[in-house]
Amino acid sequence: MSEENHYEVLGVRPEAPLWEIELAYKGRRSQYHPDRYAAGDEAAVAWATAKMQAVNKAYAVLKDPDQRERFDRSQASAGPADPGPRTERARAPEPPPLRSLREVLEGLEFSNEPFERVFVAPHIPRKKLLGALDSYGEGLRAQDVVVLIDDTVFGGAREGVLITEAQIRGKAKFEAVDTRLLGCLTQITAHGAGVRIHGEPFISLSIPNPDDLRLLFEAVSEHLKQTN
Repeated sequence: MSEENHYEVLGVRPEAPLWEIELAYKGRRSQYHPDRYAAGDEAAVAWATAKMQAVNKAYAVLKDPDQRERFDRSQASAGPADPGPRTERARAPEPPPLRSLREVLEGLEFSNEPFERVFVAPHIPRKKLLGALDSYGEGLRAQDVVVLIDDTVFGGAREGVLITEAQIRGKAKFEAVDTRLLGCLTQITAHGAGVRIHGEPFISLSIPNPDDLRLLFEAVSEHLKQTN
C-alpha cells in the first residue's frame, strides 16, 4: 500500500510554510478529534480515530525538516501511478467552475441595525479596513480581504473578524488573535453573538446584528462545503 500524501491529509500546499501547516493541523485536529464523535456509534468513533491518526502522522512528518525532505523525495521518485491499458471511455461533462468566496458573498444584503458592522468587498470602508489590518491583520493585504466585521463601539474596527479567500482571523478585546485556514473547514456558524467553527467557540462578538452574522456565515459555510 502506498504511503498517504501528508499534504492532502492536512489540506495544504506542498510548498506550505510551517505556520500554515500548524494552522491546518489545528483545524483538522478540531474536526476529527474522537471526543466529538463519542455520542455516535462505534463505527463513527473508529472512523474519527483513524482520521486523527493520519492527521497526527502527517503533522509529525511535515513539521520536521528532515522527515519532510525524505517524504518529498519519496513522493517525487514515486511518480504518477500507471494508468494501465488505454480504453476508450465517454468523457464526463466538465463540472462548472467553483465560484470564489468573493463572488458568493457579493450579492448579500445586511440589515446592519442598529449599527453597520458587517462589510463585504468591495464595499469595505478603507479607514475601517486599515484599522483592522493594523490591529490584527499582519501579513494580509487590503485587496485580499473579502469580509470585515467591526466589533468596536466607535467603529475603529480594531477588534472583529477578517476573512480572505484562504483564512478567517478573529480578534476579541483583550484576547489573542485566532487564525484558521478555510481549506480545513466546512462549517462556520453564528449563534447570537457567538461564532463557532465546527461547533467549537471561535469568537464572541457584541456589536454586529446577530441576523447579519447568521446570514453571512450560512453563505460562507455553503461555500466551504462545496470547495472542501
